[in-house]
Amino acid sequence: MTELLTVHEAAERLGTDVMTLVEIVNVGDIVPAISPKPRVLSGGEVWKNWREIRLSEDDIALFKAEISRRRFEDFKADYSDIYTPDSRPGGRGLEFGPGWTNILKTYADGLRSLVIEGKQAAWLRWGKEKFGALRLFSDYILSVERQVIDLHREAHRSSLVTCQECGEPARLRFGYGVCLTLCERHKHIVGEPDPSRDGIILDLDAWTLKESETKE
Repeated sequence: MTELLTVHEAAERLGTDVMTLVEIVNVGDIVPAISPKPRVLSGGEVWKNWREIRLSEDDIALFKAEISRRRFEDFKADYSDIYTPDSRPGGRGLEFGPGWTNILKTYADGLRSLVIEGKQAAWLRWGKEKFGALRLFSDYILSVERQVIDLHREAHRSSLVTCQECGEPARLRFGYGVCLTLCERHKHIVGEPDPSRDGIILDLDAWTLKESETKE
């Protein structure tokens, strides 16, 4: 029988950190050779028994592909003309779930269209998830500020109805200390649900609370 790899050994082999592998296992789409039942805690903490995870050689290939997806490696290659990573000290990257890749591409296509129209104007620098919504940050010239703002708003709106793990239809889900936009299959990621705030969206631009149109 082939010897299984500990999570530390697998992380070293894959060029990533242990918690990235733990988070992938907790998502539940890839089940390694040994996968103890996950324990999702309040505040989004996971896997008190993560040290028991073991990966086979076959698992390594699956995790390698998933890590590439989470690093948006295909997007970075296809949109190198639009995506210019923030290289300043403390610069950040694309810090959100891979389920929003199509939203990211739509946004980048919008920036690219401005270039095609002769309005060289904007470059995507970085992005993050905040309060369950996608926030993208670009450099742009004032002549197309309105168009870029519209692209930001559409990405923000789309992210609140799209699972940030898989891209399927979803809604904002609250746990205790965490809120993420997830589908039924991935809703466990927030841990124990907080019914008192279920379906509420925090509008990041207006800083007001409103009911989600997608509440079930």
